[in-house]
Amino acid sequence: MPTSAPAKPGDTSLIAPAKPRVFERIVEFLRAEIEAGRLRPGDRLKPERELAAELGVGRGSLREALKTLEVLDVIELRHGLGAYVSLPQPETLSKIFGTLLSMQPGQHDDIMDARIALECQAVRLASRNARTRDINRMRLALSSLQAEAVSRSGEQGAQADHEFHSAIMEATGNATFVFLYSAITSLLKRSHHERWLTLFCIEESLHALNRVHQEIFECILEGDEDRAAAAMAGHFRIIAEILADHATTQGGQPIASIAFRSRPGKQRRK
Repeated sequence: MPTSAPAKPGDTSLIAPAKPRVFERIVEFLRAEIEAGRLRPGDRLKPERELAAELGVGRGSLREALKTLEVLDVIELRHGLGAYVSLPQPETLSKIFGTLLSMQPGQHDDIMDARIALECQAVRLASRNARTRDINRMRLALSSLQAEAVSRSGEQGAQADHEFHSAIMEATGNATFVFLYSAITSLLKRSHHERWLTLFCIEESLHALNRVHQEIFECILEGDEDRAAAAMAGHFRIIAEILADHATTQGGQPIASIAFRSRPGKQRRK
């Protein structure tokens, strides 16, 4: 009677592949159906019994998975009618994305780099696509920033600054940019607040920022995307310089959770 050859080291042929969990099966099913054009937002899924049989899962497990997908805004469960495919809202997706980013320790500087790159390109798109309502929103935010230079309340300046940059992002007309910016800025709220409180204490810093904000705005009005991108990059450089000078005058003590701090260059891979 023939005997099978002994397994060689590293041979994984005898290891059973891991079975996908119920949740993963349903997500993969929805992804495949949507990509194939067989499912669209608003379409009703197959009846529970039929879908469970097709996926090879129990009906109880299927219900739990669908409830999870409803929380993620992928599925809408309508009592007595069944499950329907939803179109996830950017706010929901950005919260999920933001949560994933926040679970990565030590990523603050990397996230800040991503924000700078995003904004320098966004201001180009805004120069091409800004509508009257976008321009009005930027103008209103600039007025609030100018008032901040007089009142120096700190809180108002932080909100006005966020409003100005958010208006630029909306003016791109690109939903993906808005989604990514929303997720990124939600992670930087604390440092943004602390940064503004620091700038509030530095004489002339608010005036310098107002000048560069005004320059960005005028470039967008003129549709000059190259100058707008250069002004936006200059905006971030000015903040970095102001905060670096402030840290030096404070005895070299670093400012906690402040964005735009300089970092040593990374060594290139050979």
